[in-house]
Amino acid sequence: MKRARHLRTTLPLATLLCLSTFVAPFPAQAWDAPFSWLNKQNTTLNHTHFQLKNGLNVYLSRNPLEPRFYAQVVINAGGKQDPADATGIAHYLEHMLFKGTTRLGTSNFDKEKGLQDQIVSLYEKLFTLSDPAERNALLTQINDLSVEASTYAIPGELDTLYSKMGAEGLNAYTSNEETVYLLSLPKNRLEQWAMVESERFREPVFRLFQSELETVYEEKNISLDDKDDILREAVDAQTFKKHPYGSQTILGSVEHLKNPSLRKMYAFYNTYYVPNNMALVLSGDIDIAETRRIIEKYFSDWKPAPVKPFDPPKDPPIQGVERVNVQYKGEEKVMLSFATASRSNKDSDALTMIDMLLDSGDVGLLKLNLVQTQKVRSAGSSPSIHKDAGAQYLWAVPRQGQSMAEAEALLLEQIELIKQGKFDPEIMQAIALDAEISLKGSLESNQGRAAIMSEAFLNGLSVDTLMQRPARLRKLTVEDITRVANTYFKNNYVAGYRKDAEFKFPKISKPQLKKMQLNPDQHSDFALQVEALKPEPVAPEWIDLKNQLTASSYAPGVVSYATKNPINDLYSLGITYDYGNQHDPNFCTVMSELNNAGTATQSPESVANTFYKLGTKVSFNCSDYGFSMYLSGTDQKLEPALKLAEEVLWSANLDAERFKARLQDAIDSRVDEKKDNRSLRGALRDWVRYGEESAYLRRPGADTLRQLSVDAYGPMKTALQHQNFKIYYSGSKSQDEVHQLLRKYHQPGTISLPLLNARPQPPLKLERHAGSPVKVYFLHNPSAQSTIDLVQPGIEVKPEDKMLVDFYNQYMDGGMGAVMFQEVREARALAYSTFAYYAQGGRLGDEDQMLAFIGTQGDKTVESLTLLIDLIRNPPESEQHFNRARQALENMYRTDRVTFRNVFGTMETWHDWGFANDPRPQFFAQLSQTQLKDMMAFLKQRVAANPLVFTIVGDREKVNLPALKKIASVEEVKASQLFKD
Repeated sequence: MKRARHLRTTLPLATLLCLSTFVAPFPAQAWDAPFSWLNKQNTTLNHTHFQLKNGLNVYLSRNPLEPRFYAQVVINAGGKQDPADATGIAHYLEHMLFKGTTRLGTSNFDKEKGLQDQIVSLYEKLFTLSDPAERNALLTQINDLSVEASTYAIPGELDTLYSKMGAEGLNAYTSNEETVYLLSLPKNRLEQWAMVESERFREPVFRLFQSELETVYEEKNISLDDKDDILREAVDAQTFKKHPYGSQTILGSVEHLKNPSLRKMYAFYNTYYVPNNMALVLSGDIDIAETRRIIEKYFSDWKPAPVKPFDPPKDPPIQGVERVNVQYKGEEKVMLSFATASRSNKDSDALTMIDMLLDSGDVGLLKLNLVQTQKVRSAGSSPSIHKDAGAQYLWAVPRQGQSMAEAEALLLEQIELIKQGKFDPEIMQAIALDAEISLKGSLESNQGRAAIMSEAFLNGLSVDTLMQRPARLRKLTVEDITRVANTYFKNNYVAGYRKDAEFKFPKISKPQLKKMQLNPDQHSDFALQVEALKPEPVAPEWIDLKNQLTASSYAPGVVSYATKNPINDLYSLGITYDYGNQHDPNFCTVMSELNNAGTATQSPESVANTFYKLGTKVSFNCSDYGFSMYLSGTDQKLEPALKLAEEVLWSANLDAERFKARLQDAIDSRVDEKKDNRSLRGALRDWVRYGEESAYLRRPGADTLRQLSVDAYGPMKTALQHQNFKIYYSGSKSQDEVHQLLRKYHQPGTISLPLLNARPQPPLKLERHAGSPVKVYFLHNPSAQSTIDLVQPGIEVKPEDKMLVDFYNQYMDGGMGAVMFQEVREARALAYSTFAYYAQGGRLGDEDQMLAFIGTQGDKTVESLTLLIDLIRNPPESEQHFNRARQALENMYRTDRVTFRNVFGTMETWHDWGFANDPRPQFFAQLSQTQLKDMMAFLKQRVAANPLVFTIVGDREKVNLPALKKIASVEEVKASQLFKD
């Protein structure tokens, strides 16, 4: 399903409102107590693993940071188990497991069943037909039956049930090896979760099959509009000629999606969705014994069945260099694929190490030897170590005038260095340290813990074995690496070239489907039984910032914030300035080069390697009104990391030739931007929002970039030294200890006065486009889909509107049971991805925005826009939807916690809205007072009454422009209008 969550854009940090400075000790009792049992130095995952008598594996881990739990239902089967004549079934089945069962999602299954049986039979007949006229006649018959069956469907009832409980992240994904269903719930909803999930996978009904199939087509269209997917699929097909890893795709072929078989889907379900092939994985604020009791009560009656092991076909060896070519408008790219080994192979750890030696963030041979030196525009590597086989991928984007053959040769040179052992052996220990730090970080979240336990189940390993991976990496020797590299990286590989030429999209026509007759205001008897269980509510927990962090004056005009990490020895340190491109238009272009800088005593390569060996991530970030230096790692290495970061910040040695080459690459990449769908969509929206102030038009032009030199660093550094700043630290050190370190290394000279030379960030204002009720700016670009965006400016932000906004956003876009999903996807099958939400301004004085989106097949553009206009102006008025929104918001408020990881960002958000402390109590009090009529009045005043402005990027050959012009005033835009060069 993988429906992305769309979050409000985070704006750069603004100057804090004047607050009285306070000093408070670390709140030991607030965050330490629940984690007193953790050993901060070790990477251990306390968990329980057991099996029910039916073979169902259960993994449990207690993590009381928040009053919630995260749950996964894991099926040990994925795309590779798809029948060869019905590819995409595992993924499509994943979609259907959200549609309900014989008891859930239906108002009368006895009457619905006969219709569903007929639909199954007709799809089997369709599977055998090839004559277009016969197929269309049968599809019409299926559609008529589907519409009739839909009158009994309760769409999104699964989501509605979970939303009322306070669910977050209800979703699923399918890969080659597995299918995983996931969500997060308040801790008091554990038994209701067990009731629903045990029912969900017991007797599923694949209702609304026809409309969901159109949604899967749209997901396929998204992949057709992704030039990287096009290249990777071609390379995989040549690497794995017989194995499903390459011979078929997880989404399935267009041909198979047009010829679905419900019986094959039910057969897949009955074969693999059995308890002895599944696992339940839970992590969160749970009582282990009670959780075990509940799981045994609700899941023990699942019936096991034999599961035949997958018999992988054996791929022939790659013979020499096997070449594949694809074409797509935009940047050219080369991708190499070497056949390696499976996960269970003894060489898998060494292969992981080789991948990291090639590409591990700011270090790795590809970054240091090719990107850092500007021999290619960009490069990277990634492994695919599957159950049955593996591959190592290397890729590079050539520079202007460089051939793909030259880029390929450069990639091969890096492999050769590893085969010869020509790399720093100490980097291997740094890679092991990085793996250990990443493992510690993953243990902080329920999602991270669940991922480890799921991986253990899917690979037949113990959790402890996975936790020992950093230790195993640490034991590897140079001899181990060279042996494995020479075993797998010979002169037999696949080379894929993506050329800058027109891609031929497969023809997929819009079917003539009638709207499904859905009944979202009904309830199934099963849903009422679940809701009848009334657990004790979780008490909301508000915070006093004075008790959750330390704030003090580091220097006149410089505020320092600190909070304690009670879980492990990882720290994060940020130093931010309110100074950026709006104060010097070339500031970010020059200062971002610090990420590739050396010092007076170390080369850029040496700096990157030193940070990596310290287990430190460091970044220098810049925006219109902000500049920051962020470090993270282990507290034991904070001082040497800070010392080196400060040397880079204030005494950088910038390579003039490298800088010029990077700027030329930036100029060259702008040519590709004008061909890339994502870039065009972003540039068009920005232009409509801000006009000539669009970031794409304000950025330095090509002539300006060619004239820039590293000599500008000196004056810019001096200007930055004259600005005050803010400090944010989270870790195990006291604030005094952190200040002592900062006084040794940060901000040369003595700060004696508040400096604040930076101009304050002005309020965010948007362009108005008056003159017609509906205005469309259309940009032609060859593509499978049209991307339709609503960009509607609002009033200056009013924090007191937050509850009405929360209700509206939850009502319209709060998951699969909300209005947008129901009307766009379930009822009409117009899109895979859609949203609509009201985004409040980030700071006092900023303007709100109403945003909405539909990504739809080109020939559905007019129909989709017509629907979107209606939904924005006249959404369905439903007490059921509103009650769902109210309960969802109440449960989320009750379980929302400000943790040591998010306290700084939360504080900034509150301060930017004028709150000196936690404003949630007053919003929570408004929950019970807000009515549907209040929300509808808000809608009419803020959204429906205003002119609507849309941007559309799509293919003129597929979009019916004459029909579009009948519903809107259409202005065609050229890409040249949107970009500086």
